[in-house]
Amino acid sequence: MIRVITTVGTSLFSNYLDANKDIEIHYKNIKEKPFKEYHNLQARIKQVKARVTPWAANNIEASAEIKSLWKIYEFLKQPLDVYLIATDTVVSALAAEIIKARFDGEPDFTVHFKDADIITGLQVKDYQLFVREGLPNLVYRIGEITANHYGEAIFNIAGGYKGVIPYMTVMALVNNWSIYYIFEESQTVIEIPRAPIKIDYDVFEKYSREVNMLEEGIEKYNHIRSKSFLEFTKLEKMGLVEAIDDIAFLSPLGVIFHEKYRQRFFDFYCNDEVWEEIQNQKDIQRIITEKFANKAARENKTETKGMHMVFDDGDNQNRIYYFKHGGSIYIYKTFQNEEAARKFIDSTLNKEEVMKKAKKRKWGLKDV
Repeated sequence: MIRVITTVGTSLFSNYLDANKDIEIHYKNIKEKPFKEYHNLQARIKQVKARVTPWAANNIEASAEIKSLWKIYEFLKQPLDVYLIATDTVVSALAAEIIKARFDGEPDFTVHFKDADIITGLQVKDYQLFVREGLPNLVYRIGEITANHYGEAIFNIAGGYKGVIPYMTVMALVNNWSIYYIFEESQTVIEIPRAPIKIDYDVFEKYSREVNMLEEGIEKYNHIRSKSFLEFTKLEKMGLVEAIDDIAFLSPLGVIFHEKYRQRFFDFYCNDEVWEEIQNQKDIQRIITEKFANKAARENKTETKGMHMVFDDGDNQNRIYYFKHGGSIYIYKTFQNEEAARKFIDSTLNKEEVMKKAKKRKWGLKDV
């Protein structure tokens, strides 16, 4: 089944309002609201949903998203596994809910939409928030949607915030995916053909420390830059740095390229003793590859125990003791024995000593 990632805008409501004015006041009061206010606007949302949902149910032209999905289905002649992506706004999330309901029961469409598909920071009012949080969160969510999917994935950009189209295009090129949209007011599906581009992965390996710092965000950037002038200058010339005032972070293109690098490699630091332990711990190797290397999965399973951060894999014997410094991961102890791991909680941690002995390790995520 083809996986279709579809960005969601507000054409559903503008099209409805062209012929119907009964939601005008309610829509006006929710139109500019961020998604965090969604639950405080339930009365107005229910009024809008009650009128727009039945109207959209029998109208293929109801929105750019509905129209384009039907046209893509007719063009490809295959069932579609659709993931709707909403901006960090009430109206985009509401539109996605109605569009999902529109396709419920359609035999050749499986449509997904949940809270994780509302991209925090993806909005138009605050450019710094858009670049620093919105676009990275979009890249990470798309990475989650396409992870372990071995079929074809495509982008449908007929709807949604047009500011993301250049970055969606780059993501498609990097991943060798196709892009589809509907041309203007026509009935024609346009396919942007695949033209894969090559990433210089050596940059992310050579400058991993600086890239990790940028991913976290660097305050007083000019001061930090002066200490690693050649490294940051190189990254700037490659378009991987976004600087606003004296704060710098990984640019949107940098996020896209770095995420692609992290699909293949995971960089961390540890001393020789820990490295040798890992070579003999098959379960730990599997966990690093399948879970620990993924930022969201790692943070979800990390607990604070004593003075330690511990990746607790749940109902089994496996534990990884680590900490973060300057955006980099330092692993200083691994266990395949829960009792031994529990005893280690009472030990002290000297981060400076760990960092002094640690060496950078490049972990191939397809090796285990």
